[in-house]
Amino acid sequence: MMEVKAESGEIVQKWGPGERLPEGADKMSSALKKLGDEKKKRESLFERKKDELEEQKKKIHSVFEEQVEKIKKEGVKENPFKPFDLD
Repeated sequence: MMEVKAESGEIVQKWGPGERLPEGADKMSSALKKLGDEKKKRESLFERKKDELEEQKKKIHSVFEEQVEKIKKEGVKENPFKPFDLD
């Protein structure tokens, strides 16, 4: 099977022959099993990305804290440039 755009004739997606179920197999139970497996994949992907974001947040926070400590130790050497001082 193929999905084709009517306007351009471009092939959007192709599917191979469907899975053949053994005689007497329940199509509904196999479909539910596939849905459950896909749900588990989505949840694991979501958890993995969530953990990656938490780790990135910790890294950024630690770098920020290091810079704050560095400024506290060294102190401010000069005042920042202010454009209105040029007037």
